[in-house]
Amino acid sequence: MTVFHGPAPGGTVLEEPGPDNGERARTSRPGQGRAVRFLVTLAVLWVCYTVLQRLISGRWWVMLAPDLLPPVTFLLVPVLLTAAAGVLALRRNGRRGRGAGVAVASGAEEGSDTSGSVVPASAGTPASGSVTGSGLRGRTAPGRRPRGTALLLVCCLALVSAVVSWPRNGIRLSALTHQGSSATGDLRVVSWNTTWWGQDVDTDRFWATLRAQRADVYLLQEYVHGIDYRQENLRPVDDLARIGREFPGYHVVSRGELITLSRFPVTGYELVGPGGAIADRPDAPWLEVYRAVKTLRVDIRVNGRPLSLYNVHIPVQIDPGPHLVSPSFFGMLRERQRTRTAQFEGLEAELREQRRRGAAAVVAGDFNSSPVMGEMDELRATLRDAADSGGGLYPRTWNELVPVLGLWRLDWAFSTGAVTVDGYRLDDMNSLSDHRAQILEVSL
Repeated sequence: MTVFHGPAPGGTVLEEPGPDNGERARTSRPGQGRAVRFLVTLAVLWVCYTVLQRLISGRWWVMLAPDLLPPVTFLLVPVLLTAAAGVLALRRNGRRGRGAGVAVASGAEEGSDTSGSVVPASAGTPASGSVTGSGLRGRTAPGRRPRGTALLLVCCLALVSAVVSWPRNGIRLSALTHQGSSATGDLRVVSWNTTWWGQDVDTDRFWATLRAQRADVYLLQEYVHGIDYRQENLRPVDDLARIGREFPGYHVVSRGELITLSRFPVTGYELVGPGGAIADRPDAPWLEVYRAVKTLRVDIRVNGRPLSLYNVHIPVQIDPGPHLVSPSFFGMLRERQRTRTAQFEGLEAELREQRRRGAAAVVAGDFNSSPVMGEMDELRATLRDAADSGGGLYPRTWNELVPVLGLWRLDWAFSTGAVTVDGYRLDDMNSLSDHRAQILEVSL
């Protein structure tokens, strides 16, 4: 750094930046500025998306596609935005510290002669080292303060998005304070999507895995063979004789793809939602029954006390078949939204009536809906989530066959009325299905 000693016009001291410092500042700042602007843009877009998602998810069919995001994304993105802002802030402060150190060193060198003695300043003029150091400290580099404000804005936006989307991220903080109960409850309930009733796995292993749960109630979905997106190939299953041998003394209620087994006496059953339209049509075509019946209510008595069991399988949000790569993709989304909404509304109306009467009920099954999806909002707000009694910090039930994709909770269990869930856990069921089973210990 070159410093001119002695008086200058107006009593000022002139200084010129050295080539190393000036060149570094000119080459580094534009790149950092672009990074800060990109980060601010990303944070603004993410906040806008999270707010919009909270408002319209479950109400507009278009959201069925973006709602496929893993729930944990709504926590990871704010964390990553904050971390990126922190890194940029540290780099910015590091450059500022290095610049101040170079300035002080340069001032010290200019204030000494070649023999090592200090050259005094002119009367009334500070030493060159003081002028240089104070001059650099007194100036703010162009864009430095705005960039610091921008990074703070990124952190604030990340916090806002995390708060707005907290119900969507799938995290159950209750798991941190839950105390495991040694109580076995009045009954054990198992809810499991069997993936086409074990059609692609060893049959004996399938039945042995079911028996090993020693449940009092089984709420099972996909009591059917075939492939869903080729519904013309679906066919009903008749395993009642095998069920009788494997679970002697159990009561069995089945309609469409839903089957409920209970060790306790059954006092009645009802088809909920759109399925109610065919309740009085025992001769309805099986495929029509399959498409309509997605909630089966079975009433039982447990030691003299009534309990309603809701076996649920909401249609999948996106047809995994040929629609994915055809012009009919958006039409498929609209149709899926229509059928799913009808099923959710039917179940919600039924449960509102149950709550009004104060009836005890357990609702469980494959809802094909993650915490991201607005369709689950009413159920989550008005019922007690069994995952509050276990299941881990981030419960996930799908995809069990591809562990790297095991980021979603599609299977849910709820209770209402005089029901206490003493324990809740998820079981991989020996990887016989792409869904984990839900195991509930229930007291009345």
